[in-house]
Amino acid sequence: MVLLKILFWLIFIVLVFAVLIIGFVLFALSVKIQIIGDYADEKKRFWIKYGIIKLKVYPEMFSEKAKRRRAKLMGHIRSWFGPTARKVSNKAKAKATEKFEETKEKKAAEKDLNTAVEIREEEKRIAEEERRLNEEIPRAQASYEAAVEAEEKGEPLPNVVNQDEVSKIESIKTSWKAADIPGTYDKVKSFLSGFSTDSILALISSLGSDTGHTLGKVGRRIVIKRFNVGLVVSGKDAASTALKYGRIAAVAYPSLGRIMNSLNTKDVSLDMTPDYLAKKDSGEIHVTVAFRPLFLFTPFIGLVPRLGKDGFKFYRDYSKTKKVKSKNASQAGSAVA
Repeated sequence: MVLLKILFWLIFIVLVFAVLIIGFVLFALSVKIQIIGDYADEKKRFWIKYGIIKLKVYPEMFSEKAKRRRAKLMGHIRSWFGPTARKVSNKAKAKATEKFEETKEKKAAEKDLNTAVEIREEEKRIAEEERRLNEEIPRAQASYEAAVEAEEKGEPLPNVVNQDEVSKIESIKTSWKAADIPGTYDKVKSFLSGFSTDSILALISSLGSDTGHTLGKVGRRIVIKRFNVGLVVSGKDAASTALKYGRIAAVAYPSLGRIMNSLNTKDVSLDMTPDYLAKKDSGEIHVTVAFRPLFLFTPFIGLVPRLGKDGFKFYRDYSKTKKVKSKNASQAGSAVA
């Protein structure tokens, strides 16, 4: 009887700890995260808010003093926990080596399962890409014809968007899609370090071109609370300033319209002012993006039963095939004997 009571209390304590841990994790994931960026008067600020906790990112974390402080802290951590970490790592490696042969076949089956799932996802992505291309080709053809017509009239349409800044944004997207986290970090750092008025227009143009379609369940859970842009346009003289103002407006306003129609936005504004006395363009941008991590995962909960069902079916078929091959191999071996 005493043993049963002890066992009951142990189970109760474990369940309480499990509930507390799950509750803590859910609470931590439900706290709102805000990513905030400001650029004004050629000064850049970037920080992240987790609930009421504010973490300054740029330029504080990129200064030489911060780098030296992080290097010193990592040195202390290595000196304190280095020997213990190495012992734990060596034990883990030894156990992993012992179990490698036992789990090799299981990992092969899991790899085949993941490959099957990836093939299905790739087929869906290709279908979505074809649909998107079918929608964008007519728009691209219309833009091309307008450019050709303007060229024939002797009034070519100049590109007021800095292509170097656009290429930086595209390289960030490519690295992110390829899951290259270090590469994405370096490119984002480079983009922020050289952020300028040209970067503002390139960012607006890039966002506008990428948001020509409605968002999925995940995208709708990301809120752009603030996207305020101010641009001061200048030129060599009054005529060139007016022409440049019109060209930038032709890029910026449609892009912001697509952003407002496609994304979950609250406060989006663009204030453009021609300055006939200024020597160069200037601008400012204030962006706040907010989301709750927990809500980003909820749309995928419905996929779990389907993936589990498909995975079980695949594993069952795989096991049957494996048994048939093993039986055929044993029969062939007995025949040879």
